[in-house]
Amino acid sequence: MQLQIKNPISVIEELLSASIDMAAESHLPQLLDRILKTVCELTRADAALIALLDGTKSGLNIEAFYCEHLEARRNDYQTIPLNINGSRNDSNVAVHCAYTGEIISIDDIYAYSGFDFSNLYEFDRLTGYETQSLMTVPMVDHQGFIVGVLQLLNAQNQNKTRVIDFSPSCEQLAIGFAAQAAVVIVNMQLKKENERLIAVLNQTNEALEEENKRLREKIEGSFDFSQIVGDGSAMQSVFNLMRKVVNSDATVLVRGETGTGKELIAQAIHFNSHRKTKEFVAQNCAALPENLLESELFGYKKGAFSGANTDKKGLFELADGGTLFLDEIGDMPLSLQAKLLRVLQEKEIRPLGSTQTKKVNVRVVAATHKNLKQDVTEGKFREDLYYRLSIFPIDLPALRERKEDLPALIKYFMDNFIEKYQKQVLGLSPKVLDLLSQYHYPGNIRELRNIVERAVLLCEDNSNIIVEFLPEEIFDRRNNNKTHHKAVARKLRGSLKSLVEHFEAEVIEEKLKENQWNQSKTAEALLVARRTLIEKINRYRISKQ
Repeated sequence: MQLQIKNPISVIEELLSASIDMAAESHLPQLLDRILKTVCELTRADAALIALLDGTKSGLNIEAFYCEHLEARRNDYQTIPLNINGSRNDSNVAVHCAYTGEIISIDDIYAYSGFDFSNLYEFDRLTGYETQSLMTVPMVDHQGFIVGVLQLLNAQNQNKTRVIDFSPSCEQLAIGFAAQAAVVIVNMQLKKENERLIAVLNQTNEALEEENKRLREKIEGSFDFSQIVGDGSAMQSVFNLMRKVVNSDATVLVRGETGTGKELIAQAIHFNSHRKTKEFVAQNCAALPENLLESELFGYKKGAFSGANTDKKGLFELADGGTLFLDEIGDMPLSLQAKLLRVLQEKEIRPLGSTQTKKVNVRVVAATHKNLKQDVTEGKFREDLYYRLSIFPIDLPALRERKEDLPALIKYFMDNFIEKYQKQVLGLSPKVLDLLSQYHYPGNIRELRNIVERAVLLCEDNSNIIVEFLPEEIFDRRNNNKTHHKAVARKLRGSLKSLVEHFEAEVIEEKLKENQWNQSKTAEALLVARRTLIEKINRYRISKQ
């Protein structure tokens, strides 16, 4: 005998009432209980459960169980794995339903041999329940993705006196209700995730505001270019450019490898300008996904998206009158690049969810370690934004290109860490300085800072920093260089002149590679005329492989 569902009008009324209740529910456990109770009432099922895909998509978690006369313990059901020993767990009816989207209705699980019902047998044994008829329905959201399964147990006759089979009409009702429940569950999960991300952002903003406040107190009123260590010609060129642009409102693009101090340059420009009494706000464009970066930069209105419970100012608005530093601008998504270009041109923003624009007076200093010109050619960066940002470019040299500043930088970092860790360090052994002078520093000033900090921590009081306190890669590079030069000297025959020419050719080729085969930059790095460099390239037959 099959179950006959209620009067259609009554069913519609109950579905409408359930929809309203589910939409108003704000806690997932209570929502799931409400769903199961309602579906049991609609279909006259004695019990029901919901299993949702976990975050890793590796299993189905039993999230809720409902039975009017039985309270199942949470550990009565275990997580159902989607795969066992590398193969799909098709023997489980819930897994099969989740993978295929098929509705499975079985009259008697103890008389049916197509699936493995050992988990239900064990549940019956532990609880005293007697499972007979079963229906498993996929829960499909509004995008067509299966997010879990709804399982109904033991359809009952109208008087609830015996178990009967689930009818086709009951099956259609369960499918529709499962789809409705899936959408509500997914929306709640998205809302919770948005709330979590907003909480993380707010926490990050608070920390950033505190850091900005600390930096402002430390730097404001006393910051000058002399606090940026660098007496060599390369850094003096940078300082000259900064002096020329500091009192203007021109957009500045700071270019340089990772670890060269781009944010420090941006701070120096801000705190020496007429904007120094206003905010200096920094944002790494590579640190947030596109949707969060957009709301972070432009802000949002209450109700703009799930979880936006209050209005929130964006960084452009927070930096009004001051400076916004956009680090790693080359990683900004193309869609946001268009919006940034509009802000730079129109001096106005529109928060997410707002129909009105706001005027902002913000100076933008951007920074990148990428070759934006090449990214423009490859379609990864907007050409119009590139030219708008690079009104006044400042190129920071890599540490290997300003070795003359190395002793001053080492002393600066040593003095700082000696004070920070209250150590009595006498100085560096000559061999340490020699090794540090020969190292290539792929991590630039940031790497040097870490090397010095580690050495100070390892050094005993009233002692010198010795070579044993340096990282292994410094030794490896020097040993490799020594081995290479000895091998070259043994291999080559002839005069001292031929050996010197061979070494000169190697140096030129290495510098060309470092500068992406740009002859002008290479000549500048080697402190020779470009024509001289070209003559040597031709003489030694150096070519890009």
